[in-house]
Amino acid sequence: MLRIVCMLSRRGDCIRIWWLVLSLAMVAPSLAAQDTTSYVITASDGVQLEATLALPNSGAPANGFPAVVVIHGYGGNKDEMVFFSNYLTALGYGSLTYSVRGQGKSGGLSTIMGPREAQDLLEVIRFLRNLPDIDPNNLAVAGGSQGGIHAWIAATHNMPGVKVIASLVGPPSFSLDLFPNECIKQQLYFELNLGAVRYGPVRDRVRDFVVSDQYDSLLAFGTSRDLEQLLDSVRIPVMQSASWADILFPVNGAIRTVDQLTSRGIPVWSYFGTNGHAEPPYVHVGEFLYELGLLASWFDRWLKGVPLDHSNVPFIVYADDRPAWPHHESIGWPPQPHGTLRLYLSGTRLQTTYPSQPQELPFTLAYDSTYTPAQGWTDAYLGAGFTHAFRSSPARAFSDILADTLEITGIPRAVLQLQSGAARFQSHLRIFDITAADTGLVWSLITRGANGVRNNIPGTSLQREFDCQALSHVIPPGHRIGVEVTSLDIDDASRAQIIPYFTSSASALKSSPTTPSYVDLPLVGGVRFVAVAPAASAEPSEMILHQNYPNPFNPSTTIRFSLSSTQNVRLEVINILGQSVAVIVDGVLTPGNYVAHFDGTRCASGMYVCRLTNSASSAERKMVLMR
Repeated sequence: MLRIVCMLSRRGDCIRIWWLVLSLAMVAPSLAAQDTTSYVITASDGVQLEATLALPNSGAPANGFPAVVVIHGYGGNKDEMVFFSNYLTALGYGSLTYSVRGQGKSGGLSTIMGPREAQDLLEVIRFLRNLPDIDPNNLAVAGGSQGGIHAWIAATHNMPGVKVIASLVGPPSFSLDLFPNECIKQQLYFELNLGAVRYGPVRDRVRDFVVSDQYDSLLAFGTSRDLEQLLDSVRIPVMQSASWADILFPVNGAIRTVDQLTSRGIPVWSYFGTNGHAEPPYVHVGEFLYELGLLASWFDRWLKGVPLDHSNVPFIVYADDRPAWPHHESIGWPPQPHGTLRLYLSGTRLQTTYPSQPQELPFTLAYDSTYTPAQGWTDAYLGAGFTHAFRSSPARAFSDILADTLEITGIPRAVLQLQSGAARFQSHLRIFDITAADTGLVWSLITRGANGVRNNIPGTSLQREFDCQALSHVIPPGHRIGVEVTSLDIDDASRAQIIPYFTSSASALKSSPTTPSYVDLPLVGGVRFVAVAPAASAEPSEMILHQNYPNPFNPSTTIRFSLSSTQNVRLEVINILGQSVAVIVDGVLTPGNYVAHFDGTRCASGMYVCRLTNSASSAERKMVLMR
């Protein structure tokens, strides 16, 4: 069984976390005696959905059994959930599994987790509430990947009777995660070409957007389905899990979710570690069973009233990516104590001080224009034909040897100074753990960040700030940290992580004392890390206002700025009518780097300007509040 799961994941045919449920067959062939009944649920548009109800083989409580709606991963069906259903009945829960439209033996066509699937879920929940022996006001929704997204649909839409959800590797940001920073993930191709899914016309529209590189249309499609903008409507407890190496949905969205829910007092438990979306070796049974234990405790607390420590706090268990997946516990995020390691690029070196003089590293992409975007789609952006059409030369830099153990846990952030002769180009950041071997330095990828520039003015300099994929990785003494900036992000030398722009580009990574390029690495524990001591108090040489992040934001965002001397400054947010909606700073500040926060809870959605002024100059950044 384990071998089958791995083969499916490698092909990209069915990269679904809930195939992992089948691993329970190796340890528990039958978890509970139960009564099962098959149903056909007719949706409001006439489509028939196959479903199975499982109940514990015991007398129902006076109010009926608490019950869980269980949803499978994309391209799967309800029968894949039988072992999870058995697990729930062993805990005393009813379980209703159903095949999502366009999948399994259910009718209809998939609209790729759009409004129609949300309506189906609502109608399935209403059906369950009317069944005998079910407590209609004590329900949960759980699933992985597509199923996890459905759990968020239930929570953000306040579906009746649902008191708690559990979402595994299916964050509310699932849709926009596929289109990061003016880029398109190659994994979108596989999600639109699963053999077990019967797609509606929307799939062909999205394919045409990809092939013709209509990014704005793709972004509009993603925004129409994304659930992160609805998180303020969630009123019930949440359990979520996410995988550091997930090629679909990074942990970033789950981390943001913790902040957004707990700011309103919503109880949330989180597991950040492994199990999901093609992380070799794909199945970590021990970790998966641990997640199921968390889920069982969470449901018992909110559906049965069983006491549970930390149930009303943002409790997080994260496992770093060492082979044994060691666990760490944290109340809230980030884990404490925490700090930031800022590494500046200076030529081919990463260092903790500003570069002493201007440096420039070229990175290029050569594209064979006889290979068309339509051929790229046909080849799934992998294989010999694809790789022969693109040749890249990255820019690389690495640090001195580390003196101490370094735990990097959280979301790295890059600030890159760039220049290119192309009207559009990509400048992805890849971060490595470097070890020494007889053959030289071995670069092992630990995380990455996607970045594209679609409206470049050739020959001019620009600054790009963006987040990388969250990680938890421990680097031991004797290793180095490496970074690579490239216009072609490739996995296993044959498959694109990001669909490249079908154009050649000659670009440069620049860094100077006044406008450095750097990477901020989030640390847990101490911050004594490199063999060479950092220089004392390297101060910025001018007033600098950095781009806020996240951007777009909802409802709050972080603003960073730097001052080179003591001065009277004013930091304010202005709406499109030129009116000041918030004065964040107004007074005398000493030299240094500053962090401010803007809460737009009382502001309308739209474009705003963040303005930093002193007696001699001003700087502005555009910000977008998106509800």
